[in-house]
Amino acid sequence: MVVLLVGHATMALLTLVQFLGPTMAWQVFWYRAWFSIGLLLPVVWFLLAVYYTGRDYWLTRPVWALLVASPLLAGGLWVTDPYLGVMSTGFAFETEPFDRVTHEFSPTGVAVFTVLGLFPMVAFVLFAQQFFFPRRHSRWKAGAVLVGILVIWASAWVSDTTLVPAPGFPYTQYGSGVFGVLVAIALFRTGLFTVSPLAHETIFESIEDAVIVVDTNTILVDFNEAANDLFPTLHESIGDPLEAAHPELLAPTDGSRCDGGGTGAVVERLDRNGATGFADAIRVSTHDSARTLRISVSEVSSRGEPRGYALIMRDVTDLERHALELEHKTEQLERFASALSHDLRNPVSVASGYVELTRETGDLEHLTDATAALERIEETIDDLLTLAREGETIDELERVSLVHVVEEAWLTSDTRTVVFENAIEPGHRIRADPSRTRTLLENLFRNAADHGAETVRVEPLESGTGFAVADDGPGIDPEVGDRVFEYGYTSADGTGLGLSIVASVATAHGWSVSVTESDDGGARFEIANVRPPHSGDGDGSSLGNGSAGEARGVGTPVGAVTDSSVVSPAASDRSR
Repeated sequence: MVVLLVGHATMALLTLVQFLGPTMAWQVFWYRAWFSIGLLLPVVWFLLAVYYTGRDYWLTRPVWALLVASPLLAGGLWVTDPYLGVMSTGFAFETEPFDRVTHEFSPTGVAVFTVLGLFPMVAFVLFAQQFFFPRRHSRWKAGAVLVGILVIWASAWVSDTTLVPAPGFPYTQYGSGVFGVLVAIALFRTGLFTVSPLAHETIFESIEDAVIVVDTNTILVDFNEAANDLFPTLHESIGDPLEAAHPELLAPTDGSRCDGGGTGAVVERLDRNGATGFADAIRVSTHDSARTLRISVSEVSSRGEPRGYALIMRDVTDLERHALELEHKTEQLERFASALSHDLRNPVSVASGYVELTRETGDLEHLTDATAALERIEETIDDLLTLAREGETIDELERVSLVHVVEEAWLTSDTRTVVFENAIEPGHRIRADPSRTRTLLENLFRNAADHGAETVRVEPLESGTGFAVADDGPGIDPEVGDRVFEYGYTSADGTGLGLSIVASVATAHGWSVSVTESDDGGARFEIANVRPPHSGDGDGSSLGNGSAGEARGVGTPVGAVTDSSVVSPAASDRSR
């Protein structure tokens, strides 16, 4: 581009020098001078278009040979034309409408200039293709060059017509000045030859990750289709500072915006890279999904000089999920090792001691204590198996009627005389694994009964994002808090695995679980971040939810009533 602009400017200057000369010899000399430069520019036009549109693979050795030979051959014929007369038939001097020289090209000259004219013609086609079939915002840039070419051609065409005040004047030289102005505007507005041409073919078209390119002042200059899908308003922000367009990628403070990832999505910055000043990761959340994207920053440079930065955003949601699964499995292995070495070894030792004592004394009463120890072993094994099974990642979630899952979990729980209140609306549905959700609820119900609660109530959260199980028992010490979900923690004579199973099931669903004090002073376990079903889901579920589940009516077990309350079978004679 620099060579092209300098070449056109030099031709315009030499043309001016030509017309300042009063003699024919003067004008012929300078005419030949600027025309010699013009023989080189068609090849420069071709090279500009090839490199800018990313087709430098065209430049094979035969093509380079043609590019070098064409202007050299034409230039040699033009320089020797005064002696050989191959290119022209001679010069004439005219005084109207102004003093100037004219000449006619020979058939050989016409053929040479026709061949040279093919180079800018190809360049025009390449820029036209870039304009009509643009990559994102490159239409404006290609359009500036395209209009510049048309201005040069148009000025050449009108030079010998009556449409101009001085026919015969080489307006072409000064039409190229318009081209220079357009290119200057393109350079200023979008950085025509800074970052974009360097990044288009090398990064954008060879990577599926979202890529946003900014210059050294963090001005947004380019992006690829994946980034456009992530941030649909990017095309409106070209030329704007990244801080104004998408501060979540750069902002120094935490925040979120609802302008990325499609309609209604929230983009949050998770971490900031102090070395680069850009975010390390962002989370894009919609109504039914959340994706985590890790951002790597790559400097875009040319000839050792930094021109900008490419922000490459890779979706690591699956990687993070696999990492969490691996961490969870590792924790399970550690728990099982602890259970084998401690939780099972102690009751085994107790049972063995009582059996040995029975042999020595003959007192069969000691077998009762041995049996109790063996039952403790069996209970621990069952809980460990449940913990391993329920903590596995859930691949498929179903549309589930929460009220029915709650009722069935209550009926299969050992809750003795505890009164049950179900405040979940019959039409309340969630996306969950029904079997594991039932296991979660069973453990919460048994936990309430084991700690002396008289009433257990299940109700939706006020936020509408989940449900809570509350009781009127002694509650949980605030200093203990969420430690109750830790493996092996217990304040009663249990395995310490019940609430750990609850936490595992919640984690497998992507839910959060916390404990606080209920209105009655007992414990209140809140299950949050529970997804509602998609609008297009059906009404059925593996539990027989929906119409099938709601039609149980006759034959419904005691305590499984379909209003807002249920009483356990053992307490069916009690009235709330």
